[in-house]
Amino acid sequence: MSGLRGVVPALVLAVAVFPPAALAGDRPIAIVGGTVIDGNGGAPIENGVVVIGDDVILAVGTSADMEVPDDAEVIDASGQSVMPGLADMHIHLLGGWDGVSVDMLGYRRYLNAMLYAGVTTVLDTGNVMPYILQLRSATENGALDGPRIYAVGPLVEGADPFWPPISHIMTSASQAPAIVGQLNRAGVDAVKAYQGLSVPQLRALVLAAGELDLPVIADLWARSFTYDVVATGVAALAHLPSRIVDATTLELLQTNDVAVITTLAVKESFAEHRLQDLSFLEHPLIANTNPPQLSSALRDYAGATPTERRLQFREQYRRALAISKATARRLHEAGVMLVAGTDAPYPGTLYGEGLHRELELLVDSGLTPLQAIGTATKNAAALMLADDWGTIDPGKRADLLIVEGRPDRNIGDTRNVRVVIQAGRVVDRDALTFDESDGPVFAPGNPVDSAN
Repeated sequence: MSGLRGVVPALVLAVAVFPPAALAGDRPIAIVGGTVIDGNGGAPIENGVVVIGDDVILAVGTSADMEVPDDAEVIDASGQSVMPGLADMHIHLLGGWDGVSVDMLGYRRYLNAMLYAGVTTVLDTGNVMPYILQLRSATENGALDGPRIYAVGPLVEGADPFWPPISHIMTSASQAPAIVGQLNRAGVDAVKAYQGLSVPQLRALVLAAGELDLPVIADLWARSFTYDVVATGVAALAHLPSRIVDATTLELLQTNDVAVITTLAVKESFAEHRLQDLSFLEHPLIANTNPPQLSSALRDYAGATPTERRLQFREQYRRALAISKATARRLHEAGVMLVAGTDAPYPGTLYGEGLHRELELLVDSGLTPLQAIGTATKNAAALMLADDWGTIDPGKRADLLIVEGRPDRNIGDTRNVRVVIQAGRVVDRDALTFDESDGPVFAPGNPVDSAN
C-alpha cells in the first residue's frame, strides 16, 4: 500500500487514458482528487478518494487519510465531483415521447439514453408484465446495456381501467391475495395500485402485499392524499398532490411513514413551460441519444395551434405545478421522504435528461441541491427497502458518476456527466449514443390510451 500524497504524481492519469475495457478488469479502481458527494446529505468530502473492487465500494475518504492500492487503475477527478448513480423511481419503459404512443421496439435507445445520462437505476411503475420483466432480466445478466430495473408489472386497477393494455383488473377486495400472489410469483419488486380501486380494495391489496414484503405504491388521482388512502399503509404515493395538503393529512403521512414520489417534471410537461423554449433539445443528454425524429415530433407539437381542451389542461397544470412545488418543500421540512421520479416519457420529459430536470425543479421548490440529490439516491434505495445501493459507502454497489462542476452548489451540474460507473464497470458512454447505422428508428405505435 502506498500513501496517496506520494502516489498522485506518478499514477494519477486523466480518465481518457484508460479505455473502458481497461477499467473493467480485476484490478481495483481508485477515483482520486474529486469532491465526493456521498448521497447521505452531509458535507461533501473535498479532495476525496473512492476505491472500488469488483462491483462494490471498498473505501471512501480524503487524500489525507486514504491509501490507494498499488495495483489500482487511477481516475483523476480533480475539479470534478463524484456522486452516486441516479435513480428515476417513476418511469414507464414503453417508449414514445408523448405519454400515450408506444415504441416498445426502440428499447435499446431509451435504455441507452438513461445510462448515458447517469441514471443507473429505475422503477417502472406500470407496463406489460412479460415485456418489462424480460427487459429487467436482460439488463441484469448483461445482455442489454441499461439501468438496473425495478418493476411493478401491470397497474392493479378497478373494473373500468384507464390504461387497459397495462392493467390487471381487480373487482373485489377478496381477489387481493390471488392477484398479489400472481404478481409475486412473476417476480415483481412492488405493487402499483391505480385510480379505479376503492379504499377497501386498496387496504386488502396492502395487506396481501405486506405478507410478501412487497411495497405498494398508490396513484388514486385526486383521492391519493385523502385521509383514508394515506392510512391504508401504502409505502408511497406516486405523485406530489395538485391540491394543498392539510395538517391532518400531513400528520398521517408522517405517522404512517408514507413516501411521496415527486414527478414535478410531468406536471411541468402538462403546463408546457419547457415548450416555450426548445433549446433544451440541444443538450447532449438529449441530442446525443435520441433520433432527430423525436425532436421533430416535439417541435411540431409545441408549434401546433392548441385546442381549447389543451389550453384548459395547460392552465390547470400551471396552477397544479405551483401547488406541487410548494408542497414538496412543506413535506420535506415535515420529514416526509421525497423520492425523485419523472413519469417519463411526456412532451419535454425525456428518458434520462428528465431526471436532471426533476432535480432542478426540486431545488426550485426550496430543497437544497444536496437534499434534491438525496431524493434520487439514498431515498430511492429506501423506497425499495434496499440497503446495498444509493450512497457512496463501503459495501454498497459501485454505481457512481463523475460530473463536471459542483452539483452540491449548482444542481444543474448533475447534467455534466463525464464518467458513469455501473456495478464497478466503467461504462463506454460513446457506445450509448444514437447512431442511425445501428438499426431502424421505429415509428411509435398506437396509443396506450384511456378506454373511457
